[in-house]
Parts: sequence; structure tokens; C-alpha cells
Amino acid sequence: MKLPATAMARATGEDERSLNRRIDSLRRERDSVKRLLEQASMDGVRKSVERLNKRLDRLDSELSGENGA
Repeated sequence: MKLPATAMARATGEDERSLNRRIDSLRRERDSVKRLLEQASMDGVRKSVERLNKRLDRLDSELSGENGA
């Protein structure tokens, strides 16, 4: 059984719209994952900087104590 040309065109159009919606959905998911990864990366950098600051503070205290003795 062969579909009339208008029915085929309508089905093709619906398939394209469905595909476009799926592509848009995947793009939104990709962007969301990208933002989460960037946020996680920034959190890691922030924690590293905090650890380095604490270490520098300890070293500064130790050096100050040595210089005062």
C-alpha cells in the first residue's frame, strides 16, 4: 500500500520536526553537562587555592617564628 504524496510529505515533515526536537534536547543536555563540569572544575581549583593559601600561611608562620628566635 502506497501513501499519497501529501501523506508522505506530512510524515516526512513530522519526522524532521521530531528529529529537530531530539537534536535540540540533546544540545540542551550537552550544555547542562558542560556547565556542571565547568562548575566542578572551578570547585576543584577553588579548593586547591584554599589548600595552597593554608600551606603558605603555615610556612609564613614558621618562617616568622624562626626569624624571631
